[in-house]
Amino acid sequence: MHPKVYEAAKSGDFDSFETIISGNEEDIFHQTTPKENNILHVAAQYKQVNFIEGLLLCPLGPTLLWQGNYKGDTPLHLAAKVGSYRANGQVNACKELLRKQNLHKDIALHHAVRGGHHWMVKLMIKEDSQLCADRGLSCTTELILGTFSLSSSHKGPKGLTALHAGISLSLTVWEKIMEKRPEAIREGDDMGWRPLHYVAYFGKVEAIQLLLQHDNSATYDSDKEGQSALHIAAFRGHINVIDGLITSCPDACDIINNKGQTALHVAVMGGQVSVVKYILGMPNQEDLINEQDTDGNTALHLAALHKENDIIDILARDKRVDHLAKNKDHLTALDIFSAHEEIGFGARNVSYLLEGSHGISGFQAWFIEHGKKRLEKQFVQGQPSFIVDVQLLVAALIATVSFTAAVAMPGGYNNDGPNRGMAILAGRADFQAFVLCNSVAFLLSVLAIILHCQSCAFKYHEEPKYIPTVGGCIEVAIAAMGLAYIFEMFTVLIRPTGSTVERVAPCIAYGFLSTLCFIYEFTDPEAHSWLLGSSPRGGYIRKFFTVIFGWAGSANQ
Repeated sequence: MHPKVYEAAKSGDFDSFETIISGNEEDIFHQTTPKENNILHVAAQYKQVNFIEGLLLCPLGPTLLWQGNYKGDTPLHLAAKVGSYRANGQVNACKELLRKQNLHKDIALHHAVRGGHHWMVKLMIKEDSQLCADRGLSCTTELILGTFSLSSSHKGPKGLTALHAGISLSLTVWEKIMEKRPEAIREGDDMGWRPLHYVAYFGKVEAIQLLLQHDNSATYDSDKEGQSALHIAAFRGHINVIDGLITSCPDACDIINNKGQTALHVAVMGGQVSVVKYILGMPNQEDLINEQDTDGNTALHLAALHKENDIIDILARDKRVDHLAKNKDHLTALDIFSAHEEIGFGARNVSYLLEGSHGISGFQAWFIEHGKKRLEKQFVQGQPSFIVDVQLLVAALIATVSFTAAVAMPGGYNNDGPNRGMAILAGRADFQAFVLCNSVAFLLSVLAIILHCQSCAFKYHEEPKYIPTVGGCIEVAIAAMGLAYIFEMFTVLIRPTGSTVERVAPCIAYGFLSTLCFIYEFTDPEAHSWLLGSSPRGGYIRKFFTVIFGWAGSANQ
């Protein structure tokens, strides 16, 4: 833009402008700034009302009204943004211009509302009462409400009303909206969500109370999927909102969605442990607790389906919950959970709590699956041979290491005197413990090798019978070898007169590590070994650990 033209528009000197454009009017009117503002933009930005009046009288002046800058803002947008009431009055030519949007889908009214220019808002609404701002200040909202006629359209994008869009406004504004249009409380958007759905989603307790004071029947309103505000609050975990809704309408607990699901079902799917506890704590809700949806699933079924172990723990410990309830596929909660093949403390705890609640279909599936696994283990070609090879390799390594440790005694041997050839540290207790553990490791590893060699040479058809026995020998040999290493470190690194802490701490650390190594024996429901087999003894040990860890887990909730 020519510097003199820009200065004339900025200062409002229309006489100088007329002198400049004489003889070259068309070229001057098409000039813009780097932000693509034309002459009218500049005049509106600097509130030069007289300049705007003169410019619009020129033949090419009115065409500048519709030109947008790089943001798509017209001169009317800029006038509304800076709050120039008189300038706005000059460029406020027609309703179509008032509704022209920039690149951000904003009209001039939006700029006026955000800037708090109340008189400009009032002027614009006077020109077009159907204009609607999606956000603004409380006082501008009052102006808009005061100007609307009851026959005006109050729906915005996606069917949102003022109550929907004003979720972040103060309660005072909400009261004014509801006084003006009380029916707005029950109006839904394109999803069918009412204002109560939105405040329930965001957990706005005070807004919930205000809406229910005006019309508590809104509690029963559902969206297109049948979800009520109670469902939304349960899924989000807002206990205060749930309490407010139930206090206002005690029978709201019976509301179900299109899938026949109650608030308890939805809370389980949302993983809301606190909401589940709250609903279970409500009196006389046995029917709700075992309510089945259209697929026949209870809350316990859904918890198993979504692998919500904490919620399963809470539901399974409640005596009112029916563990044997079956859905339309004739599956119990345990049948569904077993299909996940989960392992770990949580999975073992669930299996223990729901033990014995398999349905007929579940028993069939369990029998087929486990029978198939048993047959595969027996008839897969080469599997026993592979296990034998691995066990022989491990046993040989243990025997080699333990034999080497026995030959190279810690501390060395006496080279003279009556005890020549004997170990120097033979009289120490920790040395004797080392010799004992090392000997156990060596003997058991050799026993494992002998059993396999004997079975291969004479009784190959009985080979699988020795695999568990050899496995137990190897596990004990590994543990003994670890202890031997600990006692050897005692012998060569710790003084005989060392403190109790120095001597006991390594044993405790080794015990902890050994526990972690064998922990899978009672965390995996499918694990079977010589230590915790299918015998009654093994079952009791499993249940003991399951109860202990289950109790510890529930105590931390």
